[in-house]
Amino acid sequence: MLDHTPDWVKRKYEQAIEERYAESQQRTIESYKGLMLLADTLLNKGQGFNEILPPFAELNKEKVEAAEEQFVGGSWWKSE
Repeated sequence: MLDHTPDWVKRKYEQAIEERYAESQQRTIESYKGLMLLADTLLNKGQGFNEILPPFAELNKEKVEAAEEQFVGGSWWKSE
């Protein structure tokens, strides 16, 4: 009758709530950045554009570098 244990259902419920909250936060941040860009364009002629919204390629490069730092370099399975 039950496919999953009550603990599993509770974990999935909590995970879904956390994901919804994270998505809501992300939408709020994106909306705030949009308003900041609009205000910057109107009042500051867009001079702070890159500070408010950094270029995507730059952010992606930083994320890749951070992810690569976590890996062990070299042959860890061989004795040196």
